[in-house]
Amino acid sequence: MIILIYIAYYFISIMPIIIAYRFRKYTISDFQYNKKLKWQRRIMLVLSYIVAFFEAFIAGQRKTIHSYSSDFELLIISSGVFICIYIFSIGWLESPKEYIKKKKKWK
Repeated sequence: MIILIYIAYYFISIMPIIIAYRFRKYTISDFQYNKKLKWQRRIMLVLSYIVAFFEAFIAGQRKTIHSYSSDFELLIISSGVFICIYIFSIGWLESPKEYIKKKKKWK
């Protein structure tokens, strides 16, 4: 049963980070002209905040979880690491990059 809990936990924790990384390649102008992409970003942002709150809740309840079973120590450590990672992934979703026009070099 513990293995299933770990599999579900890591799946729920890693998938939003992978999807947020996908949104990193889009620029501000991509979101302005594509309504579907804008809604996908909003939904992903809400999902990321929910999962980040879930991670913070697990990290905050570490004494209760540890007293319940010592098998969940890796889960508590992982929640602290995922909180740090979610800071960056939410940042990618909150502020998309601007389009930078590359200057041509004259030869």
